[in-house]
Amino acid sequence: MPSWEQKHAGNRAYRQRAALPPEVAAEAEPVAEALRDRFAGLRERKLHGEAHVAKAVRAVAPQGTNVIIRAGGARSAVVFAIELRGGCLTGFYDERESKVEVGGYINDGGCLTAPGH
Repeated sequence: MPSWEQKHAGNRAYRQRAALPPEVAAEAEPVAEALRDRFAGLRERKLHGEAHVAKAVRAVAPQGTNVIIRAGGARSAVVFAIELRGGCLTGFYDERESKVEVGGYINDGGCLTAPGH
């Protein structure tokens, strides 16, 4: 019989990201770096919130890509995703920190988990 930890891990399996082919990651990394630079600029100017994050994310997203922006709950957190060819650029930004990552789709079938998960 599986342990509680194994069952819990199974319940979270939908969040796990698929591996990203190296050539797709190589294409996505310059976009990620450009967004990190924009976030550093926002932080220097003490700009936070969904409008500022959305503007930064859309400025670096390749034309025609799907962009998702939503409130992240805690503090002024905003989560985002840019759906790239074969993968995702995801992360968050708030008044204290930010994270920008390149990865594959989650097992649930998208770049971000559904709200409330």
